[in-house]
Amino acid sequence: MKKLLFPVLFLVLAAVVSCDNDDDKGVAVNATVKSYIETKYPGASIRKAEYENNGLLEVEFIHDSKLKDAYFKPNNEWVYTEWDIALSALPKSVTDAVAEAYPSHRIDDVDYVETLSGNYYEVEIEKGGAELWLYVTADGTILEGGIEGTGTLLDNSVTAFIETEYPGAAIRKSEYDENGLYEVEIVHQNVVKEVYFNASAEWVYSEWDVAVPALPIQVRSGAAELYPDYRIDDADFVETPSLQFYKLNLERGNFEQDIFLALDGSVIDF
Repeated sequence: MKKLLFPVLFLVLAAVVSCDNDDDKGVAVNATVKSYIETKYPGASIRKAEYENNGLLEVEFIHDSKLKDAYFKPNNEWVYTEWDIALSALPKSVTDAVAEAYPSHRIDDVDYVETLSGNYYEVEIEKGGAELWLYVTADGTILEGGIEGTGTLLDNSVTAFIETEYPGAAIRKSEYDENGLYEVEIVHQNVVKEVYFNASAEWVYSEWDVAVPALPIQVRSGAAELYPDYRIDDADFVETPSLQFYKLNLERGNFEQDIFLALDGSVIDF
């Protein structure tokens, strides 16, 4: 893999072992944000607000009998607003454009997105369990990327990296994860893989599921030696610019343990 000259191991470990935080993240809406919403969406009723993991403030409100989410930067600058759209409400120009570009897919879900630089429909299409997101303007123009947040969803350098390091890969979807990294889900050699990039579009790490029977014998032996009473419940392969390893989730009754093993089965202590 390509070697990038920046420290990534701490970021990788934090992302790999992170877990969902179910704590209440609700916050009060300040006067500036509240005024913006009331002006832009007259009659809006604010329900709740919380900070997203990417640092944006998400404000949920009711307007025109629709549940909408508006996002703001820390300086109270509005970024975008989105809400669900019924499939029957899609303009014919949008459905025709999607059908022409992806005739074998079906439209599964739609959001309408408003931004400072333009509005569009975020259309989720599906085929045989594989999902893809399209960004389509009202006149049927399919955009190369959405306009949410900082701009184009797939930076050219991100696309180039994936094409080089994972030849023939098909990009399924992309989004920011809970650690602020940009996650791109691809299908490569019939395996679903997640490829992560930092804010500078530099590759941080990739990971994908590995069937337990497919684990190298030295990895299974290493796990058995460390935890003889546990069984391997789940396995992931992780690669970074400087390291490759397996993350194993071990289970014994109601007890679980995550361990990290090198390709030779030796323990990696982070």
